[in-house]
Amino acid sequence: MRGTTTLEKSGYHHGNLKAALIEAADAIIRDKGIEGFSLRECARQAGVSIGAPAHHFGSAMGLLTEVALLGYESLGEALNAVGHSDDVRSDLQRLALAYVSFALAHPGRFRLMFRPDLVNRDDPRYAASSTAALSGFAHAIARRDGAASDRMAEIFVVWSSIHGMANLVLDGKAKYLFEGATPERFVSAVLPGLLAQTWPFGTSG
Repeated sequence: MRGTTTLEKSGYHHGNLKAALIEAADAIIRDKGIEGFSLRECARQAGVSIGAPAHHFGSAMGLLTEVALLGYESLGEALNAVGHSDDVRSDLQRLALAYVSFALAHPGRFRLMFRPDLVNRDDPRYAASSTAALSGFAHAIARRDGAASDRMAEIFVVWSSIHGMANLVLDGKAKYLFEGATPERFVSAVLPGLLAQTWPFGTSG
């Protein structure tokens, strides 16, 4: 089967073109990191005119916000797949492992999701998608603490600690503390035991 030509790609309908540009931006960030992204490269990969991304999304931030929303959607899917049991502490540990595993599997999306200089956090969809993605942590804490009045503080401590772990793993810091462990080995062989022994800390119960 012959490949799709640039000319054929230029025949996208409006909605399909927007989706194609988001897909191209996501692919660039996946393969080259945020530093490799540009509207020009996005247009080239999508096979459209250089001005198409700005025309449809207004700016690089507009397009990158769409990729960040995809990131939160996929993070939510990964965390929702954990499910829940009668052991809330174990649930939190499994959620934490899923969070770090997501960061390692999708480093480009993960880093972009938390970049206020690149993503429009005033987009109402951003708050909604980020809240929905992290709802598993909130529900687990609520099941454990019941009507605890300071639940937001609990959520902040839990999220900030596991988010810090995820960033340290992405930055390759684990090897300095765990006998040269690669990020992949740390997540698969070391982190589950660490979580079982020491996490979540800073929570009541």
